[in-house]
Amino acid sequence: MPIQFLVPAFLVGLAAVAIPILVHLARKQRAKVVPFPSLMFLEKVPYQAESRRQIHHWFLLLLRALAVIVIVAAFARPFFRSEEAVAGATSGPREIVLLVDRSYSMGVGDRLPDALDAAREAVRGMGPLDRASVVFFARSAVVAVRSTSDRTRLLGALDSVTVTSEATSYGPGLKLAQTILDETDLPGRELVVIGDLQRAGWTGEEGVSLPPGTVVRTVVPDSEVPVNRAVASVSLTRQRFSGRDRVTPTARITRIGGGAEERAEVILELEGRELQRVTVTLPATGAASVTFQPFTLAERHTRGAVRLAETDALAPDDVHHFVLSPGQATSVLVLDDAGSRGASSFFLTQALAISEENTFDVSVQAGGAVGASDLAGRAVVVVNDRPVPGGASAAALRSFVEGGGGLLAIMGERFTWPDELADLLPGAFTGPVDRAGGRGERLGHVDHDHPVFEIFRGPRTGDFSGARFYRAREMQITEGEAARVLARYDDGSVALAERLAGEGRVLVWTSTLDVFWNDLARQSVFLPFVHQLIRHASGRTETLAAFTAGQVIDVTDARAMATAGLGDAARALAGDEERVALTPSGRTLPLPVGEGPHFLSLEEQGVYEIRPPGASEVRPLAVAVNVELAEADLTPLDVAEVTASISAAPGTESARGGAGARAAQLRREDQERRQSLWRMLLAVAFVLLAVETVISNRISRTTGRRGIHASA
Repeated sequence: MPIQFLVPAFLVGLAAVAIPILVHLARKQRAKVVPFPSLMFLEKVPYQAESRRQIHHWFLLLLRALAVIVIVAAFARPFFRSEEAVAGATSGPREIVLLVDRSYSMGVGDRLPDALDAAREAVRGMGPLDRASVVFFARSAVVAVRSTSDRTRLLGALDSVTVTSEATSYGPGLKLAQTILDETDLPGRELVVIGDLQRAGWTGEEGVSLPPGTVVRTVVPDSEVPVNRAVASVSLTRQRFSGRDRVTPTARITRIGGGAEERAEVILELEGRELQRVTVTLPATGAASVTFQPFTLAERHTRGAVRLAETDALAPDDVHHFVLSPGQATSVLVLDDAGSRGASSFFLTQALAISEENTFDVSVQAGGAVGASDLAGRAVVVVNDRPVPGGASAAALRSFVEGGGGLLAIMGERFTWPDELADLLPGAFTGPVDRAGGRGERLGHVDHDHPVFEIFRGPRTGDFSGARFYRAREMQITEGEAARVLARYDDGSVALAERLAGEGRVLVWTSTLDVFWNDLARQSVFLPFVHQLIRHASGRTETLAAFTAGQVIDVTDARAMATAGLGDAARALAGDEERVALTPSGRTLPLPVGEGPHFLSLEEQGVYEIRPPGASEVRPLAVAVNVELAEADLTPLDVAEVTASISAAPGTESARGGAGARAAQLRREDQERRQSLWRMLLAVAFVLLAVETVISNRISRTTGRRGIHASA
């Protein structure tokens, strides 16, 4: 069985074996002084003691020499190379990454405790030079402990983990693991994925390739896939009734697994009180819808929830939270012509009135000047084929647009524009022109990348080619980044253009929105097109009734908040006063004020409250957070599929610089530490020295008694 030494230079110390030999050959002569009166009658006779040059105690010499040899060998740190001698000794120290799933599906039964037990077992099985990292992942990933051999720290990190409200996503966790394994200098690499391995969290496009030679192990807690019911979605349809918002909730309830159909009770809650209870029949695997009676929305930031009366093994998806506020309709002022064609806004106003959620609150003002009071509280002003007076009206319109309002100019036959507002338009326009000699043209180009036309990008989502345009204005676009052409006619002339002005925007339609100059109003795309024009001009986005766990919002940026879907709540969040956030679990998070982004991570399911510190009479802003429903599908992944996707192609790992020699040295050191033969050698040396001490003392006593007897 071949033996190697970790520090062979210490073997030079074997020369110390000569010391016991020299000691035995040069025994010290004991001088015995005898008093004598005179030496004059004595003759000096030469005397040589040959026996003193001989070794008398061979066994004692052997013990001493052997002790020296054993001590030197211990310092040289010997170890066996044979794999049969110590199993696993030749694999070398490992860099281990423990990737632990903490998504909310791990709350089913004992999945998380079983997963943590498996992780603790992996920590206890670490070798003396092994290092490990603990990475927790769900929708995002975080490194709890990185590259340490301290088992106490690793076990402490595992003891601190809890199930989150996030869904599973393997990409972030695997990329963190890849980074750690790429940067290690240890020869062995191992990834241990611990979790329920849900298929819903795997896209196959994670873009992860582990270093060559990485060993991938998966630990799946032994747990049956339960029957799962979930509140998959809740639609909240609004209607205006007697000046107030009436909301009709419709919930979609799903069921995965199980045998025969079953009945379930679904509860509608408002402000924490049960409002309605409806029974629905669920198929074995499928979905069913339930519609509640409408309720009146009275207060801002009203909290509601739709939940199953009886929860199942996966409780987080049994409830769907939402927050609603009244008065969310976009206020639109239509400036119309009071002349003979005063009904030119008929098609426009009727299109805005047809909205499932009463999205638009439309008022029409015919003729006359426009003042600041007319524009107060408006989101969009539509100048529909009428003259725009200068002076105070022009100043009010400029202030409105630059302050963040939207303006839609419809350039019909009677449209005029004051010179002092010329810089607000995307370009200069001329009088009406017959298109194609009066035969009409079509829209030859539409910018589907722009929000106005984005919804018409897909097949069968809207065709503008059926509309014919007989007359339109000519417009020469002003060069610059602020102006943009959104649609053109067949001959390349401008049909729709946009210009940003201050905090607002101006849209210009060079034809009409009735049947006077074109037949667009008779096409199926007219209604969604008008809705998109007004929505984009307003600068508002659809207000979200709820967010998904794991999302992050910037509470100091009003525009970002509005883009994120908080709508009117953005102004309340973007103030300069100090605020705190109260999480669903009761924790208080300070929200700093001042410059720079201040993010609030929506990590928990439930309703967050944002309010000033301490008691306040102001109704707090509420943000609803729900779990991601993809996690409701507990179907597991094929482990072989995952391993094949993330493992590197077979090949030899290239050594960078001295990495090859360093790896070989680490393997040797790992083998030596696993065997720890030096400890046994030092123990043997201690025993040898103890025996030598006993024997040498006994010999000394015996020799002393003989000398005394001879002198007597």
